[in-house]
Amino acid sequence: MTGFNRNEGEPQLISRDGKDILRDSITNARVMVMSCSGYRSMCDALYEQFQSGSSVILYRMGEGYARNLLGAVPKLGMNTEEIVYGFERLAFLAGWGKVNLRIIDENAVECVVEKCAFVLRRQDVGSTSCYFFSGVLGAVTSALLDKRFSVKEVKCEASGSP
Repeated sequence: MTGFNRNEGEPQLISRDGKDILRDSITNARVMVMSCSGYRSMCDALYEQFQSGSSVILYRMGEGYARNLLGAVPKLGMNTEEIVYGFERLAFLAGWGKVNLRIIDENAVECVVEKCAFVLRRQDVGSTSCYFFSGVLGAVTSALLDKRFSVKEVKCEASGSP
């Protein structure tokens, strides 16, 4: 089972176990659901305490989250195309927005996110704000292409881009 095979239809990603705990159906990890307003409240508290350091913290949290997700890939036996498709579907089903990840070549990857859930709209953040998601993308692309990638957000809804 690959978990994200296009021919098998939509995967059931979350189910309840016998103890009424939500678990993902691929790794059996416990799942926590959080609203965008809850996420933004946590980010606000980070920015109040750590100012610009919050961006680094959020980016590193995204990297850690993605490394955890990628830990399931070897046992699923997925190829690069299936991983990209699975990531896009997982992001959509998790409510992150519509993600289109495209590997341009071994040195460049482009990602467009429509209706991104991580937009903060804070005056003190600058023209971009999706640091958590950028960290996720950095770790995913680094793993896919087996080299270190860092992500630079070039346009964001917070600065007027679609």
